[in-house]
Amino acid sequence: MAAFSRLIRSVAAAIFALALVPLATGTPKTEPASPRPEVGALSNGANPTDHHCSASIVQSPRGNIIITAAHCVAGKSKVFFTPGYHNGQTPHGTWQSSSIHVSSGWSSSHDISNSGSPFDFAFIVLRPRSDGKNVAEVTGASLTLKTDIALPVKVQVIGYPSPGNAKYQDEPYLCDSTASADGDFMTLQCTGIPNGFSGGPWIVNSRQVIGVIGGKGQSLPDADPHNYSVRFGERVQALYSTAVAAAAGPVEPAAGYPLGDGGTWKHADLITCGLFDRLSVGYDMLVKWSDGEVTLYLGSSDKNPRDNAPFRGERQLAKPGSIWKNAKAIGTVGQGIVVVWVDGEVSYYDDVGNGGFSRETQLKAPNGLWRDHASLVSGVGNDLVVVWSDGEVSKYAAIASRALGAETQLAAPGGVWRYAVSISSGQWTSQLGDLLVRWVDGELSIYSDVVNGGLTRELQIYPPNELWTHATVVAGHKHDVIVRWSDGEVSFYPRVTNSLGQELQLVAPG
Repeated sequence: MAAFSRLIRSVAAAIFALALVPLATGTPKTEPASPRPEVGALSNGANPTDHHCSASIVQSPRGNIIITAAHCVAGKSKVFFTPGYHNGQTPHGTWQSSSIHVSSGWSSSHDISNSGSPFDFAFIVLRPRSDGKNVAEVTGASLTLKTDIALPVKVQVIGYPSPGNAKYQDEPYLCDSTASADGDFMTLQCTGIPNGFSGGPWIVNSRQVIGVIGGKGQSLPDADPHNYSVRFGERVQALYSTAVAAAAGPVEPAAGYPLGDGGTWKHADLITCGLFDRLSVGYDMLVKWSDGEVTLYLGSSDKNPRDNAPFRGERQLAKPGSIWKNAKAIGTVGQGIVVVWVDGEVSYYDDVGNGGFSRETQLKAPNGLWRDHASLVSGVGNDLVVVWSDGEVSKYAAIASRALGAETQLAAPGGVWRYAVSISSGQWTSQLGDLLVRWVDGELSIYSDVVNGGLTRELQIYPPNELWTHATVVAGHKHDVIVRWSDGEVSFYPRVTNSLGQELQLVAPG
């Protein structure tokens, strides 16, 4: 009986011990995640689509410091940080470094593939924006630097895969894991952390950064679950203090010609682009304001204009209170512009320049059809495309010859074109004239070669989204797109193709 009792106790103890062993759940893996405003992509140039590492904003007195891995920035004179980056979008702008701070120990200990370097961390001081604001003021978010944390601890690691890797999308990826001690390092288990993740923050309690991807193991493939960070302690705290004490750096110059502030640009209700000034190499931007003023922003005269300097000056073509208060739609056709007035009259000006508007041709006398039903217009080459209120789309030929030529129906009434909010033309996929459409749900589409092919070849360049419902005025020309947002911000997208690509801020929000 005693032997049987001992057997029962032994079996019970074994069962109890098994109950204490957690069930295997598999190795964590990164998944696409919503962008966080305090985490972003790091690039060598101002084009954020060419990012190579990740970084995050750390709380600091000025709100101008980010943290990354030393191997991402060592030996570089400047880098650029784009918080909240995703799919070519830069919701909080791109910020240039003022100074880069790497530990002195890095120069003699930088083997991050084998034994590792306990100095693989860096802080970057960013320049203020043109309005004097620092990055944390704009994003409204930052992470608190935490050193000497007790391990193990639950963490989230976030980062950006390098572009061109077909296995990953161009957006942040996140992994939930556990950080454990490993000498001078911390380690966590997670697969799906490829090149580009370096410098990505290890976050605890959603708000504290305790490490960054780096330190060692940097030659491991993304299928290997072993990932590392330097264990944050006195060295990290001392380098952070050095960055805090560094000079703030010069204010980031405004992109291109100073276009003013967002408060003013909230009143820019019509924009079209074209080659109106003979000295412009690129193109000019014509803006009609809500008070009737019309302004021409002169295009760069440089044969190789910088992306962030598309304009060189400003010229007033009509004063506030002018007849232009009554213009309800404008579009560039050839070297001139078509204007639809609130009474339904349609005019064509084939000379826009120093003297304002001259050589006007009346294409349509005031009438009820164009007054009540012409919703959107855009020039495409020498033709004019009109979207009517019932969803019909028409193309009129030969406008540049100062005549409203034959009408071709591109879409019948009652279709999806009732949901078009703006149209503009450019040469994004063809040299003959494409049409860019912003739909009511924020989707962006390009219709290729409308002149010859009509509306048969559609390319979605941005799916339905909430952000682009705030794109109040959209204008295109050649390979570029200009957007005036509802908060007065003006964005410039150079070299748009099958995606928007790089975004440059010409005017800060008002």
